[in-house]
Amino acid sequence: MSRLSLTRWLATATSALVLGVALLAPSRIQAQVAPLPPVSPPFVGAAPKPGDLALLATSRVVTASELSAGLTSAGCTPVVLAVTVNGQWQVFVAASATPTFVNAPFAAAVPMLAAGQGFFVRCQPATPPTGLERASIESIEVVRSDATAPSYWAVISSVVAGCAKFERIDTKRTGDTFEVTVYNRVPQTLAACPAIIGWVTNRVALTGDLVLGRTYTVAVNDRTTTFVAGSTSINIGGPAAPTYVRLTGAIPDLLMSVPVGEAERGRVTVLWDSTAASVTGFRIYERDCSGVPTGIPFVVPAADRQYGPLQPCRPGGNVGVAALSAAGESPIVWAR
Repeated sequence: MSRLSLTRWLATATSALVLGVALLAPSRIQAQVAPLPPVSPPFVGAAPKPGDLALLATSRVVTASELSAGLTSAGCTPVVLAVTVNGQWQVFVAASATPTFVNAPFAAAVPMLAAGQGFFVRCQPATPPTGLERASIESIEVVRSDATAPSYWAVISSVVAGCAKFERIDTKRTGDTFEVTVYNRVPQTLAACPAIIGWVTNRVALTGDLVLGRTYTVAVNDRTTTFVAGSTSINIGGPAAPTYVRLTGAIPDLLMSVPVGEAERGRVTVLWDSTAASVTGFRIYERDCSGVPTGIPFVVPAADRQYGPLQPCRPGGNVGVAALSAAGESPIVWAR
């Protein structure tokens, strides 16, 4: 084949290939499948948050496994699902590693959940932030104030070991259950830690309306206790805490002590309210910039409603007030 013939043959082949692609393109476009519409969740309403317990309803006929998968996709990984059948609770354990025989009674009683059927779900708690872990709980005791209208709080003893330090407490109430989470901070280093075990005691107010004679549950990490509002068997734990604790005066500077010659510059006064008749005095606490109480707290007479001057660290430091009575000490209320 001559060079001219080869050139003509290549040009003809290229034209045919381009024409073929052009003819096939519309067919391929027409053959594309339209995207599927988004699948609606198998339940009605907003998905509960991690750690929450919620009452929802199904949006269509669904199996327990499909319902569990839909909740997980919405941000709530279920621990258990529960429905009532003829007045009896049927519980589905949603963990993927659950043996088949565990959910066999549920599958027999509820092979499918009907559309609009109500169900309870408890979501798995959220993973603690990096560096935090749930503390081991040594004990929980519910006590009440000695006021005419008593308030209640949980006295919690938690364990700190090695390099771990108490960090914070999160609380929430769902119906008749108070859920309390105690966190320790664990250093994210490979430093050697002493084999020392200690305990931290905190008091957590159980807020909200309580009905006399009703039983309430307090769940703290992996420990649970109950109490009956108004029961005489609950120990007296001190007076009601002060209210409306606040600071007044000049904004404190960064120094923990006032330099010589600068008098009272930058100092503040803490004020509070209290109506408990049994109060014998008040105890004033201070925290440093890391939030740790410093020094020996001051005690003031029962008639006082202010104390100063003080110079709390800024930022992060604070001043707190607790009420005292013959029965003990109230929780500390920190100024905001």
